[in-house]
Amino acid sequence: MYRGNCKCQAVHFELADGNHLEAHSSMSLPTDDSKMLLEADRQHVIVDCAPSSVARLHASSGETHHVCNICGSLLFVEVKPDTFQLEVMFAGHSKPISFT
Repeated sequence: MYRGNCKCQAVHFELADGNHLEAHSSMSLPTDDSKMLLEADRQHVIVDCAPSSVARLHASSGETHHVCNICGSLLFVEVKPDTFQLEVMFAGHSKPISFT
């Protein structure tokens, strides 16, 4: 399970299962202590907040930046339709792992 949030904690988001993530060598490197930059399909990103807490900013490059309306933190970037690039922390597995 991978989780992230804005600086003021008003917006939380998560990826429940790592099987659908696209891991690119340049994107799977830690960005600081325990955070990683990953790409995931929009359908796998679960956002928990009031609908008015997230704003969309459209860039001339074609990307859409999703930011917190309260603190202005960048939450994730829609790099192409339905594909998000987001900074997350690993928060453990969502289901038990079998080693047999």
